[in-house]
Amino acid sequence: MVAAGGVGVLVVVAFVAAIAVGGRTAAPGPGARVGVARADAEGALAVFVPRCEDDRVKIVEVAVDGGAALWRITSRKGSIDERYEAGAEPPPLGFDVEVPLEVPLPSDIPLIATVSVDGEEEEVRDRIAFSTAAVPAEGVLYRGGVVSVGSFQARALSAAACRESRSDLGLTTIVFGLGALVVVGTYGLMVRRWWRGRGTA
Repeated sequence: MVAAGGVGVLVVVAFVAAIAVGGRTAAPGPGARVGVARADAEGALAVFVPRCEDDRVKIVEVAVDGGAALWRITSRKGSIDERYEAGAEPPPLGFDVEVPLEVPLPSDIPLIATVSVDGEEEEVRDRIAFSTAAVPAEGVLYRGGVVSVGSFQARALSAAACRESRSDLGLTTIVFGLGALVVVGTYGLMVRRWWRGRGTA
């Protein structure tokens, strides 16, 4: 009985440890926070930046891969918008146009969309390489493939590791941790009584 109880305690402790370790989000790879999609039927493009509640988007840029910027907007205070149409006039509220889009984005050369998001522990910059020809009529171009808007938002927010999500996970870990302490304490009392029983036998 004591041995079986010990196995049960080990299982509980291992479970809580798995929750705690598994909840630590590894740093996402490039392109985890940004996607590109069609903005309208005419083929204009939009940069999508799902964000956490406290995040603010401060820079959105499209440039030639390894070359000059074709379009760039910046915001001193940052924006809560999550969709930025390249070349849109007027620019989104709170943004200044640093590099206006003079002509439609080229379709025959590789491009890079870059975003800067502020509001977490540090400023986050992310980018996605793409060509206008590869951007789908529906869905979002994301990390080399095409996904639905809903799937893209879920994956991007998961990569963002929002504070509110981390808080929920932290509370869950604490609750299970307290439960594990109760289990370990109860098992310790059982072992103590068993040991005393052996001594008086």
